[in-house]
Amino acid sequence: MFIYRFSEFCKAKKLASGEGQSSIDSFLTHSKGVQVYSQGHPRHKAITESIIQDLIISCNLPLSLIDKPSFKNFMAVVEEKYCPPSRSTVTRRLSELAADKMSKIKSKLEKTDTVSVTVDIWTDRSMRGFLGITSHFMELEKNGPRLQSVLLSCERFTGSHTGQRISEKFEEICDNFNIKHKLDYIISDNAANMKKAFTVCFPSTVTDSEDGDNDLENGNLWEETSEEFQDDVESIQRSCRQQRLQCFAHSLQLVVRDGLKETKCINNAMAKLTKFCSLLHSACSMKEAFEAQYGANHSIPSAVSTRWNSTLRLVEAVTDLDLQNLNVLLETQGHKGLCMSAREWSQLKELVEILAPFLQATNLTQGEIVVTVSAALPCVLSLNSHLTTMLNTTRHLVGFIKALQTSLHQRFKGIFVNVRMDVPAQLAEDLPFGDNLYLMSAFLDPSFCLFWLEQDVFATDEVKNEVKEMLIDQVLAQARKVPLPDSSSGDDDQDEPPAKTPHLFSGYRKKGAKKTTDHGSSVRTELNRYIQVTSEEDGVDCLDFWKRYSTVFPRLYPVAMRALAVPATSSPVERVFSHGGLIMRPHRARLSASTLSILIFLKCNALVG
Repeated sequence: MFIYRFSEFCKAKKLASGEGQSSIDSFLTHSKGVQVYSQGHPRHKAITESIIQDLIISCNLPLSLIDKPSFKNFMAVVEEKYCPPSRSTVTRRLSELAADKMSKIKSKLEKTDTVSVTVDIWTDRSMRGFLGITSHFMELEKNGPRLQSVLLSCERFTGSHTGQRISEKFEEICDNFNIKHKLDYIISDNAANMKKAFTVCFPSTVTDSEDGDNDLENGNLWEETSEEFQDDVESIQRSCRQQRLQCFAHSLQLVVRDGLKETKCINNAMAKLTKFCSLLHSACSMKEAFEAQYGANHSIPSAVSTRWNSTLRLVEAVTDLDLQNLNVLLETQGHKGLCMSAREWSQLKELVEILAPFLQATNLTQGEIVVTVSAALPCVLSLNSHLTTMLNTTRHLVGFIKALQTSLHQRFKGIFVNVRMDVPAQLAEDLPFGDNLYLMSAFLDPSFCLFWLEQDVFATDEVKNEVKEMLIDQVLAQARKVPLPDSSSGDDDQDEPPAKTPHLFSGYRKKGAKKTTDHGSSVRTELNRYIQVTSEEDGVDCLDFWKRYSTVFPRLYPVAMRALAVPATSSPVERVFSHGGLIMRPHRARLSASTLSILIFLKCNALVG
């Protein structure tokens, strides 16, 4: 309890001559007789800021912590002169921090020319909808390029989740950050409302004053447009459709789902496996027997129905066990019907071998502050090669492999058409993953360059050369738009520690003899030199490479920075929702939507400075 000292207040008031009235906090003392810090004291500000930043934002502790007597007792032990602020003060401070963070984000976005975003909708435990939008761009610093990922908004989204309403809210947020004219790509999942929002509704090019209602009597309006003008219109329409990209990880998950749906031969083995896992996580006797057999540190992960990779990890963990010992354990526990035959065990092992590269591809493309889009095309082509090879070695799951390969060609048809491994029924740009971004980003990533063309494109040398020239022409068209600096120099002979090359692309690296390179300044020469340099470097990090060679390839550098900044998946915005789920725990059901939105915003932008 605090005691108010009226006599000291009167003395201080008389002494305050022209310096302003003293704060009432300066006349408060603790019940133990210790004078507490005023709210303006640097020590008080530092402790309060640490409580908000480290406990409430970083550790997701509830705001009610401030009012708990146990917390006040704890702070009295830590710092007896400190008086915790009220909950309303903390809430107000959170709003101030969010406003300051938003200002910093806007300042960063002003300095970049192009921005890509990921979009999705999340529903919390209280069935309230939130629209999440993350922004991704390349920040070109003195010490090299760096990928930036920031959360623009995770605000309450009320009403029906139609494509039109999503589009309107999205445009409102883009206008708030002034990035609508900078948008490069929008990445979302394959939901129908997301497709409509960003292929039909956005971008809107007609304003209220330009809707043409007053021009219906204009005779020229009904005249047939010229062929040149019609080509321009179609080009604009195609560029609008290309703005949205499908989430790579979600499409890959659908491929695995399609394969499992068409395969019935492993249903019996999977049913036994699922039942065993359920018993292991629900029956104490089974858990104790398992730990006695395999040790307390050995565990089997649970599977999540919506995540195929969790099922793969479950199968992988079980097949690492000894079959005979596992069957003995099941039989002694009274579950003889769950014992697996040698055939079922072999099926499960083949399943792991087939799907392991799919898991690796998913992990490679779900990063947030690393380059991911460049791995999309090599992953698809390498997976196709993997499935083709597995067809010759698999005994039990040939139908599963064929179903996976069929779905892979269907859901990533644009990639196969662009590399001439499939016959186009329509423009490649209109097909799934048909955007030229996937070709250009793979080429401009020194880890891949043209290695995938030689290794995983099943075509004649003539077709491969055609694909190569088509890709080079695309890159040249973009690079020629970049003005050449007055002078350029660089050192491409620096030794860098080799990075680990993923097993999925183990066959890409075939180092050839070094050749003398032309150090001319033309774009074509620059591009040829880039191809030569990448063939001489092994296990190089993409951004580190462009940091070292930014002045050696001055016109390729801006093209690479723009292409490599695009995320391959919508995983960044899904991580935002994961943070929201951790904040909105069951015992925090009364947390308001506005406060939840602020906490998510601050949590996800903690590193933005």
